[in-house]
Amino acid sequence: MVTELDLPESFRLRILASGDRSERARWLRDLPDVVATLAERWELRVGERFPLSWSYVVAARRESGDECVLKIGPPVGDEDEGTVREGLALRLAGQSAVSVLEEDDDAGALLLQRATGGPLSAMCERDDGSATEILAHAMLGFWVAAGPESGLPPLSRLEDTFEEFDRGPHGASYRGRDLAATLGEIDSGVRELRAAAVTARRVLEELLADRAASVLVHGDLHHDNVLEDEAKGWLVIDPKGFFGDPGYDVAAMFYNPMPFPLGLGDMEALVRRRLDAMSDITRIDDDKLAAWGYVKAVLSLLWSLQVGEISRHDVRMYTMATLRNLI
Repeated sequence: MVTELDLPESFRLRILASGDRSERARWLRDLPDVVATLAERWELRVGERFPLSWSYVVAARRESGDECVLKIGPPVGDEDEGTVREGLALRLAGQSAVSVLEEDDDAGALLLQRATGGPLSAMCERDDGSATEILAHAMLGFWVAAGPESGLPPLSRLEDTFEEFDRGPHGASYRGRDLAATLGEIDSGVRELRAAAVTARRVLEELLADRAASVLVHGDLHHDNVLEDEAKGWLVIDPKGFFGDPGYDVAAMFYNPMPFPLGLGDMEALVRRRLDAMSDITRIDDDKLAAWGYVKAVLSLLWSLQVGEISRHDVRMYTMATLRNLI
């Protein structure tokens, strides 16, 4: 039985701040036993963990010698959220998605094919143009036709974030920081943030009303979620899982990989280059891509605001302002 895991304090705090605290604390406490149980059942030798965001993710090797990844997500409010939804999306996706080897919905666990190479983000600094093209083709390889029969939620689910923001309070205390302090740090008041949210919500409503082809949407398809594999090329990981307009999947790449775009000094030029390239390859109108990019940047800021993880020099703030001028 595993008695202890190497969990960074920042990961623990993020998990505790993003849901029912007692339930999340129990998940953190039980995690070593869950890892041990799954390792025995799936005949795994557990190795080094990866950098942690919202799930516990660790390298593993099967008795056959095949390398894989064990991913265990924290409990979520809806049964179709988290790793359960991720597993469904990966099974439905096209050829550029990693394969699901094993699943345990009760434990919120997935055993995934491992792409042995590094993330696409490593290419951006030396050749952002090539990285953009690779990302675009990975998207095309991930998308398949999908609708309500997929079992995934529609992109209209995104409207819930704006409703929650309207109801308030608009942020949780995080490491002793309250909403007022957080807004002060990003040099923005409630009025400015509310104006952006109102505009983005209206733009989202217009985008959802458009009769675009409906596909399996990844939901967070940026450079760090595309990994290179010697045998299969570039593979997509970590889908959130929706169905709807594929334009939404292009949105996150405008401000990723964070904080790289800020180092270039000219956000507008970078955004325009990426916008033109993505439009050419995906055949999606650049005006629509700019609109989705603006909506996504605002949504991402609101999600981070909920746990207080926003700073004044957040690349998403610059991206939001740049894309607002293009729609």
